[in-house]
Formats: sequence, C-alpha cells, structure tokens
Amino acid sequence: MKQQHRMIYSLDVLPIINNRWEMGDKLKETIYMTALSVLYSHMWYDEIELYVDELGFKFLYMLPCAVTKVQNNNRIELWMKSKINAMELQTKPFIHIDTDIFIKKKIDFSFDDVIVERKEDTYEIHYKKQVEFFNKYTRNLPYWHTNLGYSYSCGIFGFSNLNLRDEFIKSYYDLEKIYVENQKNFTELKQEGYETCILIEQYTLASLLNYKNNNPEILLKGENITEQGKYADNIGYSHFFGMKKYEKYVVDEIELRLSKIFPYWYKQIKSVLEKEGIIGNNLQFV
Repeated sequence: MKQQHRMIYSLDVLPIINNRWEMGDKLKETIYMTALSVLYSHMWYDEIELYVDELGFKFLYMLPCAVTKVQNNNRIELWMKSKINAMELQTKPFIHIDTDIFIKKKIDFSFDDVIVERKEDTYEIHYKKQVEFFNKYTRNLPYWHTNLGYSYSCGIFGFSNLNLRDEFIKSYYDLEKIYVENQKNFTELKQEGYETCILIEQYTLASLLNYKNNNPEILLKGENITEQGKYADNIGYSHFFGMKKYEKYVVDEIELRLSKIFPYWYKQIKSVLEKEGIIGNNLQFV
C-alpha cells in the first residue's frame, strides 16, 4: 500500500534541559529516545521528517531521514509547541508522532480528516478545573466548550484535511494568547501540578471537533487506558507518556534496544554525546 501521509516528528530540547517536571536535565535520555522512535518508524515508512532545534540537531542530524533544523523560540512551559510549529509547515496530509512513541510493527494509518491516539478518560482529574479557569476568558470563542467531559490524547496526531488543520492551529493560538496574557492568574493551578499546554492542545482540539460535528479517527480502540493498552500491544505500538519515560528501567531499555537493533546509529549518536561532554559529566546549557 502506498504511503499517503508524511510522518513528522518535532523536538525542542529547551524544556528538557530546564528541569521539566522537576526532573533535572534529561537531554541524553531524550536524544536516545527520539532516535529509537524515529528509527523504528524508518523501518516501516518512507517519508519521515524530524524538525529539531539547533541543540538537538547536533545529536540527531545523521539519522536516515530528513532532519530539519528550526528556530522554535518557544516558551519552556509550552513544551509541546514544537509540534504546532511543525504542523504549520506541512503542505500535504501528515501524521505527527511524539518522540516517546515506538512503532514496532507497520501500522497502515487510514483516516478522512483527522486522527488522534485515543480518547482520554481522565477529564475530571486533568482537565475540568483548568477548563473552568479558561471559561472566564473564552466567551468570544464559538467553538469552546465549557464542560465537554472528555479530551483526546495526541501522541499520534495528523490531518488529511489541511483546512481543518488551519482551523485547529488558529484555535491553538487563541488559547495560547489567553494563557500568556493571564499566566499570573494560573499560578495556583500550576502549583497543583496542572500542565496547561496539554489542555491548550488536546482539549481545544476536542472542543473544535465537537463544534464542527467531526469525529476523529481514533488509533487506539477502547473505553479506558487498560483496553487501549491491550489494543496498542496487539498492533505493536508503545507510548511512554509523561514522567514514565524517564524512569530508569525505561531509559535503560531504550538505550539497550537502540544499541542492539540500530548499532550503527547508536554509535554515531553516542560519539557526538561524548564529544559534546553530555556523557560522563553534568554539563549544563545556558
């Protein structure tokens, strides 16, 4: 089957080297993780492009796909903004893959307008309180839903309908502007551990699609994360989202797989990490 969608990745290492999730500098771990994700996809798909900032480019430029250096100039707390930047550059149907996803079997992606990874069942925990915060500032946005009750996980996130992509990008910037202008008012929620950038991306998408009566294609079937996880296993799909990706057993397994399955690329990347002083010391970037 001819591949119909470009597979794109994006990486902005600025949040990663600036203590994201209070976990310190995770540059090495993220570089290895990104490389393994891209190399797995390279086994199955022809047209892949990684959009990466200048620092990340140093370590990933040699991967066997298009690697494009970009200037993101994004805010640290909007750590998924590089995805939006990459989506804006697309001129044909595409699927964005997060760098903590590993596709171990070929998945034949097929969808009409938009595809997402899964429907989330954590609205009450992760979204409701934040939605109530944004409701004060979104009265002029016709697509905004004040209590939708669900959101979509966008680990896999793509558009065949580029006009719909444009509408989503606009809605993203609507919500980003609200956040930036009212960031001080969000301090209390941030201290409670809420990550606004996920809401700005994922809940805004869900609201927009609901407003347009557009049901996205959902990659992982199931009503909850347990059912979705079983489906993911069946199709050879893994997503180490959140802080889990930096747990020691995951980090060790990623480096082991990279070294065993893709030894040439592992040696190339490790050599640059050593040359730049990332391996073996606590070098900090400023």
